[in-house]
Amino acid sequence: MTKIISIVLLTSAVVFTNAQVGINTKTPEKELSVNGTMKTSGMFFKDPIEKLGANENYTFLIKSPAPENKITAYNDSFVPNSPAPINLIQFKITCDASDKDWVNEYDTKINSNKFLVVVSSFGFTQPVRTFSADWLTPVPQIYAYYTGGTWKLKADYQGFAPDPSFPAGIWTLNLLVFDRSYAKEFNVTQGVGASTTGVAATPLIQ
Repeated sequence: MTKIISIVLLTSAVVFTNAQVGINTKTPEKELSVNGTMKTSGMFFKDPIEKLGANENYTFLIKSPAPENKITAYNDSFVPNSPAPINLIQFKITCDASDKDWVNEYDTKINSNKFLVVVSSFGFTQPVRTFSADWLTPVPQIYAYYTGGTWKLKADYQGFAPDPSFPAGIWTLNLLVFDRSYAKEFNVTQGVGASTTGVAATPLIQ
């Protein structure tokens, strides 16, 4: 006769009061400290999220869209040189000797399919003036636009020029370059008709 023996294993949760557990570390800083990578099917954050302690550093988690679906953690110990989620790039562009202050098109070679570019600030080395009898304030026209797969820059004091005795001017353009994976772009084209005021058709961000 054959005897069948069934063995039942019972498991129970073990709770340690005021204990700290470390994985790959002998000095855990929290109730659970993991020194290494971790894979989980879900994650729960306490609400509200606690403020950083005096000895704690920030961590910026970013999830790239499908199909990559990759989560990257940025903090003071890991910020990639290039590209980062947000990059600051400075261009110094010397104008043509005859145009003095005009940059009609400067190709940055920044991929417009991967990045968004914003001109955050600018400077110009030479004073500008008008030859008109009226006193006018020169207004610079500076912007970034994309065509042909890359971002281009345009800079000019339209209708004005530096003193002819001065050398060609130099534009300093500071760009904020955002990875498109982490930013959303809105394009709004709308007129105000016969009025001087207007309102967006729908709230884009609220």
